[in-house]
Amino acid sequence: MGKKKTNKAFLSEYIQLDKDCCEKFGVSSGGVTEYINRLNNARFAPGRDDVLPRLVRYRSTRNRFVHELTSLRKSADITKADVRWLRIFNKSVKRRRDPISLYLRKARKYVRRRKLRRWLLGIFIVLLLAAAVGAAFFLF
Repeated sequence: MGKKKTNKAFLSEYIQLDKDCCEKFGVSSGGVTEYINRLNNARFAPGRDDVLPRLVRYRSTRNRFVHELTSLRKSADITKADVRWLRIFNKSVKRRRDPISLYLRKARKYVRRRKLRRWLLGIFIVLLLAAAVGAAFFLF
């Protein structure tokens, strides 16, 4: 594959990823930028350290391809491996196995556990109070 063909394939994959990210986050444009922003806020997302630098680099490369007329033909920054990574990452976004989806899933589990603990603690306290009142009632 020549430079121009690889760059076009990269641009095509990036555009598809951007569309899928727009759908995922409910924004009209800038899906990859939204993903990067959310990844910056989710410091403990699994795989964040691998994904974030790549997405930032790919976004700047995409911007250069779109805004500089001859960069699509000249640039040798993109390889077949980059195109393949974008394709695989896009599949993981669709299947909700990307870092943000995994982070959100863990966060929801954590919130549910906290709520359950609060309820159980509340029930335990009510039962203790009821037992104390019952014991006091029988003693007098």
